[in-house]
Amino acid sequence: MNYQWLNQASACPIVEFHDVRTERFKSDSYLSLVEQRLTAPLVAAGGVDLGQFMVRGHPDRIVQMRGFASMLARRKALTDFHAGEDWAAQRRAVSDLVKDNKVMLTRSIVPGDGIRAIRSGGPLLALVSEVRFAEQIGNYHLWLRLLLRKAGMDPIAAFATLEAVNDVPAVPVVRNRSQHVALMRADGRGPDLPPELRAMLRFAPEVLTLEPTHALVW
Repeated sequence: MNYQWLNQASACPIVEFHDVRTERFKSDSYLSLVEQRLTAPLVAAGGVDLGQFMVRGHPDRIVQMRGFASMLARRKALTDFHAGEDWAAQRRAVSDLVKDNKVMLTRSIVPGDGIRAIRSGGPLLALVSEVRFAEQIGNYHLWLRLLLRKAGMDPIAAFATLEAVNDVPAVPVVRNRSQHVALMRADGRGPDLPPELRAMLRFAPEVLTLEPTHALVW
């Protein structure tokens, strides 16, 4: 089975998932700093704010998503952002608030017309999977989407690890892992995977309920 990656002409085919662990009780301070001081400069440099989310049940864990029109656009936007006065002024404050930040660099699979942030409300359910072999991503996506559709939880967006050299050293990304992310409305916990799908994975999928901090979904 095959599937089609999004065309580079799509709105945001390149998506970064930032899995941020803040210092204890510092998540509100971190969110405030990002929203008030850093989001606007990143957008001005060419990035797209696709949302910031608190992880339900994990008060010190935040998921941030930001998109780019291409890898070239990502390099330019992040290079300009990190060279700017806003980042220089807030870099120390960010490092004092953040314990760890794992960044997954992905390319979007659905929706077919690209990822665009829309003002709306409600939590999302994120199903994060890691396949054993990179070449399994296509089949895993298709079979998972079929399963979710039958359960009435067709993903509103799906992403997979972008197998490319990270050309922005200032933003280290997770390497040597082939991951898949499906985002759905948080109407349930998601169906249990059948043995055929579980056999494709290194571990059981991580299921996260994401509460948008400024109501951005797709």
